[in-house]
Amino acid sequence: MLTGGPGTGKSSVLRALTTLLDNEGVEHGAIESEQLAWGTPWLPDERVHEQLAAICRLQRAYGRRLFLVAATTESEAHLRRLLAAVAAERSLVACLRAPGDVAAARVLAREPERWAGRDALAAHARELADAIPRLPGIDLVLDTDDRDEEEVAAELREAVAARGLFDARLDLTGSDVGATRRGRRHPRQ
Repeated sequence: MLTGGPGTGKSSVLRALTTLLDNEGVEHGAIESEQLAWGTPWLPDERVHEQLAAICRLQRAYGRRLFLVAATTESEAHLRRLLAAVAAERSLVACLRAPGDVAAARVLAREPERWAGRDALAAHARELADAIPRLPGIDLVLDTDDRDEEEVAAELREAVAARGLFDARLDLTGSDVGATRRGRRHPRQ
């Protein structure tokens, strides 16, 4: 589970981490839980958790065992419910952290000026910047200020391997093991 407030780098780090794991041939599923709520009205957490549980159940039936889930968890209860929806035997909850002003500036830079919720989300990012990293249930806090997503993803990848969530004996030379093994490249490449 990858958590943190808006503007802390969850999406960027998730993309960088999935690229690392794909290049190493580590089978995984990656889900941004907020995509399951997106729309008008924004779906409540209970509906998101229901969908997330169904997706993980289906993907397990397809053979996937490692799930990378990005979510903005604003309370310990929310974090526990998300972990329950994923229903993993073992987990690592990593929180990305950036100073409130940095997170707010990132939100303002990425969200379109025409969006009515832009300023409110930036203000909320400031509030959550200190709160989320202090939640009970967070295993690891990674600072993203003045770091690129590849550096943060590499540190997160090492923490996931240290937790034993995938076979850390895989080729770590940076060669494209996944593309060679499957005869194709990831769509982002």
